[in-house]
Amino acid sequence: MSASAPRIRSRTLQGAWSRRGTLLPLLLLTAVVVAGVVAVVGFAAAAGTSRLLAVPLLLIGAVAVPATGRELASARRTEIALARLRGLEGAELVTLLALEPLLVLLAGAGLGTGAGVGVTALATRAWLDAPVTVPGWDVLSAVLVVLLVALAGVVVGMAAALREPLVAQVRGSARPRTSTSAAVFGQVLVVVGAAVAIYRARVVDGTQSDLLVLAGPALVGLAAGHASLWLMARSARLAVRRTRRRALPTYLASRRLARSADAAAPLRVLVAAGVVAGLAVTGAAQVSAWADETARLRAGAPLRIDLERGAGGDAASVLALTQRLDPEGQWLMGAVVVPGEGSVPARRAFVDVARADRVVGDFFAGTSAARIGGLADRLTDASSAWAVPSTGTSIQVEVAGVSARADGTLRPRVDVEIADPAGQVLVAGIRLELPTSGAPVGSSIPVDCVAGCTVRSVTLSRTPGDRDLPFVLTRLQIGTTDLTERSWEPAEPATDAGPGGPVEVTDGLLAPASPGRLTALPARGEGPVPVLITRTATWEGDPVLESPGGEDLPARVVARFPALPLVEADGVYADLPRAAAGAPPTVPAAEVMVLARADTPAALLAELREETGAEARALEVVTADVREATGAAQAQAYLLMAAFCLLVALLALLTAVARQRPTWVRDVAALRAVGVTPATLRRSTLVEAGLLLVVTGVAVALGTWASVGLLLGRLGLVTVPEHAVDLRTAVAPLPLAVAAVVCAVLVVVVVVRGRAVDPARSSPGRLREEVR
Repeated sequence: MSASAPRIRSRTLQGAWSRRGTLLPLLLLTAVVVAGVVAVVGFAAAAGTSRLLAVPLLLIGAVAVPATGRELASARRTEIALARLRGLEGAELVTLLALEPLLVLLAGAGLGTGAGVGVTALATRAWLDAPVTVPGWDVLSAVLVVLLVALAGVVVGMAAALREPLVAQVRGSARPRTSTSAAVFGQVLVVVGAAVAIYRARVVDGTQSDLLVLAGPALVGLAAGHASLWLMARSARLAVRRTRRRALPTYLASRRLARSADAAAPLRVLVAAGVVAGLAVTGAAQVSAWADETARLRAGAPLRIDLERGAGGDAASVLALTQRLDPEGQWLMGAVVVPGEGSVPARRAFVDVARADRVVGDFFAGTSAARIGGLADRLTDASSAWAVPSTGTSIQVEVAGVSARADGTLRPRVDVEIADPAGQVLVAGIRLELPTSGAPVGSSIPVDCVAGCTVRSVTLSRTPGDRDLPFVLTRLQIGTTDLTERSWEPAEPATDAGPGGPVEVTDGLLAPASPGRLTALPARGEGPVPVLITRTATWEGDPVLESPGGEDLPARVVARFPALPLVEADGVYADLPRAAAGAPPTVPAAEVMVLARADTPAALLAELREETGAEARALEVVTADVREATGAAQAQAYLLMAAFCLLVALLALLTAVARQRPTWVRDVAALRAVGVTPATLRRSTLVEAGLLLVVTGVAVALGTWASVGLLLGRLGLVTVPEHAVDLRTAVAPLPLAVAAVVCAVLVVVVVVRGRAVDPARSSPGRLREEVR
């Protein structure tokens, strides 16, 4: 027994070598499928996503492999006949036939595993920027599954040869055959599987991986291929009858497409791969767009700096901080987000809207919040500026007389009540003396407003004994902020005796001729606070906005959006200075941040970092965090899998055309023997290629359209977090057209090249030599 074993192995290897032309496609096909599965599973393991994304590749490979099994059985028909004549049947015969392909499958698995690990390393570095891990049991298990599926496919492909009548096998040449009942059953099963996958996609939760739904695009593609090829075969049979006596090129092309079940079988695999590729490209593009939109809404600006309490970490402090570091409002703006629970209106974002247009610009263009820039003026009013603290080390005032006076003294007094970020109140009083000419006179008093102070009131009065003459406060300045340019209102209502406080005039605040003290207050907003809300926000009654300090403020809805900055798909958006004016201290749950332009000077960012200890997070960092948290890398894994599906389909198509080439050469020789010219044969090839181009393109386009519309949203390519915008899946014309055109062009190129025959090799004389 042991002495015969080497001879068996030798004969097996010799037989495999003699049939290397038949076994090479199986080797390459196995290597490609294994490499694809290993790459997808390895990438999914590195990205922490589902390993089941390789299911469509396994399905397409399982459909492509039986064709190689049929070819292998066809090449060994004589050997099978001799084995049956010697009495080998059943398991013994299957074992004899399966030994060679098993060795080839093992060799292909080894090559594919090495290539797949390499592809995994490249994809991981390019898309995840993560270290490459050693393949684990999941990769080895995937390779074993591929081997079992491939071996079963080869055995299924050889089953027809094993059941073939012995007389037909001894004849030595196989005739074109029609579809068997088993093949028809398989095609019906694929169509039913596609229908069930679509149904499952409608009823299961799209956040979980469902095996049948993941296989759905491949099933839909196979079903589209079956349907289109069935229609093409029926049309070809009709064309054969209609063109028998005219249009010889069309007749020859139609006859070739109608006479054999295997003539265009690889197109099913190509259509399925094209559908998977079209869906993968569409999904990857839409997931990338979703991740970018989500990151932009979550970041709020090109640069986001999250602050801690005590380092500008409340509403008043962050407003003072941005005012001090960027007085012109060109680069920085403060924002507060309160991630309230229990209701959508409790989730609210407050932004210094007056600075938003300069800081944000067109940052939200193309997102659900694209219209927000045009509504900035409707979110602010006169009170908005007053909530922004003014920074400086002194208060500067200037007063002027209304006109010259003949005699008497006029010594105005200006008392400014201010409050620091901690709420401590200070009254700064400045006394001046106006000359008889009424010319302006200025003075200043030091104050500690480095961290920012808000003005609570200003009181104008005269020194006892002065003449009761009017004067004007022409300047009230803290640091670089001139407060006379803002809106004021009297502290008391006007009466018949006179106004209730200073009167706003062009030059500043006018103190009329009145012996009493006149107090002006910062103008308060009129009516409810204007807000923007998402479509999910509702109230049980009139709209109410909770301020950053938790105080309920009456609100007025300006517009509804699908999503808004910082709160995304659920929440309320309002002006921070307007909502923070007079509000209690910021609630502890609030997230306080500074938002900055992308081109903010490095020196300004360094100063901000030095004061707050916080680092700026760019949009790219936020996008990476979003992709990692939501598993968006699954779309890239699916795209990788689709590329391998196309390789499998191309290999299957090349193998089929190469297998049919000897038969085609004999057919050309036979047709030339009866007078058909090479030009006519070339035109028939172009007609055949044109028909296959149209059928393939239409099938891929329809399959992709159906898969994207019915399955893409349920594949779970991304996990949409709470409050995030939904992943919008829709048929994209460009990926659909590209997939259809690429597959159609591949068919044309392969068929035309495969049908190109040298006239010397297809001469009728060579046919006579073969017959002898």
